[in-house]
Amino acid sequence: MAETMLPTRRLLVLGAAAALLTGCQTTPQLAPGTAIGTIRVDVSRLVEFGVGPRAEVVRTRLEQELARAFAGMRQPGGATLTVAVRGLTMPTYVGGDIDDGATSDYLESLVTVTGRKGEVLATYPVLSMNGAGDSGFWFSPGIDQRRVERLIVNHAAWIRKLTLG
Repeated sequence: MAETMLPTRRLLVLGAAAALLTGCQTTPQLAPGTAIGTIRVDVSRLVEFGVGPRAEVVRTRLEQELARAFAGMRQPGGATLTVAVRGLTMPTYVGGDIDDGATSDYLESLVTVTGRKGEVLATYPVLSMNGAGDSGFWFSPGIDQRRVERLIVNHAAWIRKLTLG
């Protein structure tokens, strides 16, 4: 019996250690003074998943929010900030739930900053989350559009924070 418990304890300890490390940033922030020349948002994976017209909304609005977030750093010929959107999760929300994550909206991406010669300066995985009910009552007209908008604004803020500190 003790032998069967040992792997379970190891897995528990490893799982706890992994959980503690999940929030650690392993990629350093961009060097001070790094200029951003181009901002690109790739939503091809969302299109593959069948997200439909919402994928184009994510692309357009995220590009706009990132342009605003990095406005003071923009310079022609600077580095390229590429955001590959990997997932958009918006569970059905009917209100009344305790916010345990089951009714949370998620936007996931991989951000890559490349220099003028194409060299990778930094890569950041980004996962942002909002409560589905944070955008208003579930029966409100346009609630899904507001949920997407809040996710995009939140995601752009996290990208700025991760890249610049």
